[in-house]
Amino acid sequence: MRLSEILAASLVLLEGHQASGSSAQKPFERSRDFTRPHAVRVNTQNIGKRETAPAFESLQDEWSAGVVGVQALRFEKSTAVAEICKKDVHNIESAAQLYQLQQSCRSIAGTLQISEFLDPVIDLGGLQNINGDLIIENLPEVVRIQGHNLVSVGGTFKIDSLTSLTSVYLPTLHHFDVMEWKVVPTLTSLSLAPNISHAKRVTISDTSLIGIDVLENIEDLEILNINNNRYMEYVKSNVKQVHEQLSISSNARELQVEMPALLWANNLTVRDVASISFPRLQHVNKSLEIIENYFESFEAPLLKTVGGTLGVIQNSRLARVDFSNVTTIQGGLMIANNSNIDKIDFLPELREIGGAIQFIGTFHDTEFPKLRLVRGSALVRSTSSTLDCSKWITPASGNSIIRGGRIMCTTGQSRNTARVSEDGKLLDHQETQFEIKPETSEKTNVASSVVNKSGIVNIGFALVFGWAAISICSAITR
Repeated sequence: MRLSEILAASLVLLEGHQASGSSAQKPFERSRDFTRPHAVRVNTQNIGKRETAPAFESLQDEWSAGVVGVQALRFEKSTAVAEICKKDVHNIESAAQLYQLQQSCRSIAGTLQISEFLDPVIDLGGLQNINGDLIIENLPEVVRIQGHNLVSVGGTFKIDSLTSLTSVYLPTLHHFDVMEWKVVPTLTSLSLAPNISHAKRVTISDTSLIGIDVLENIEDLEILNINNNRYMEYVKSNVKQVHEQLSISSNARELQVEMPALLWANNLTVRDVASISFPRLQHVNKSLEIIENYFESFEAPLLKTVGGTLGVIQNSRLARVDFSNVTTIQGGLMIANNSNIDKIDFLPELREIGGAIQFIGTFHDTEFPKLRLVRGSALVRSTSSTLDCSKWITPASGNSIIRGGRIMCTTGQSRNTARVSEDGKLLDHQETQFEIKPETSEKTNVASSVVNKSGIVNIGFALVFGWAAISICSAITR
């Protein structure tokens, strides 16, 4: 049988079947949700040409329209989610609320603030970016903060007063403006991304962390303040410039600080440190304070200027100091109570001091071969009997380098005081010799003056009483 005859027979059978089955199709026709497929008309006369392309194009158009509709729904949904994520502040008080936020958002535009949180674990889950601040504070029940996907915090990452917190695990976090962690006394474990590339201010205070080594890739900071971490044994950073404050203080006695790349700092304070050096430091814009440390040597061999006060104070083990290239100190110079410093001679290139000088200790000599001007007063006090005060009172050049008006130099044997004019001429000079230590002598002099005054009073009483007795006797005799 030929193909055209087979098709003709099939069409006859199909028409009969449709007639008998019309009742079965009625429910579908009544359904508004049902989309009928395109009808494909078959040209039996030219069947050999296989004209199916127009029908396929029609089906493709219908399919495309359906897909566009689905995508439109998805777009509407994503737009709604984005609106939820654009709140200025997200206040989270439970793990359930935090989970719902994660389900809707991968990034949030505002601040995430977590308070009144009773669950032990804060899990940031799928959150990747917080464009505002991340603030977690006053939560005594929280023991762990974690977030496997968090990459950046656009503002401040603040943790404050989490007294049970032991662990912070944010292994992909490498971008934040401010890290401010305070009063987290049980925090012992910290995991951040090894490639932190952006930070401006870092303050870590009152933790139980053993060390800080997450700042090795940051070159510029505004603030670096590490304080009151009683177990901290090391701080490592390759920062080159600190524009406001660099302060390492009141941590463990064993703390070792490594900052091999530091070139410039605004204010620099080192306190309660076992080991530190600044091999490349060249300028300190304001004050440099080395106070109550435990190291035996301190080196800043390339340092040239200090814009404020330079203080080396109460470092009980310090014996060697290297400020070999410092030429100018625009503030004062204070070197006090460093019991192992025998001679103050570690500023050989120093030419000018903009403020006062104060040297106190057990040193036996001072040597400033290039110092030509001190714009403030001078207090030099040592327990050594061999210290020569004439260097400060009556220098060999005739004019004093002290231009602040007053000089006091005290040794184990004498005290010299002087006044000088603005051009360095000596106006007056007094010297007092001690037979014993100055402090004891002062107390003795005060005591003596009290005794003398009381003696004078007693003599006065005696004279009055004697005169009265003589008068009485004279009257009786008469």
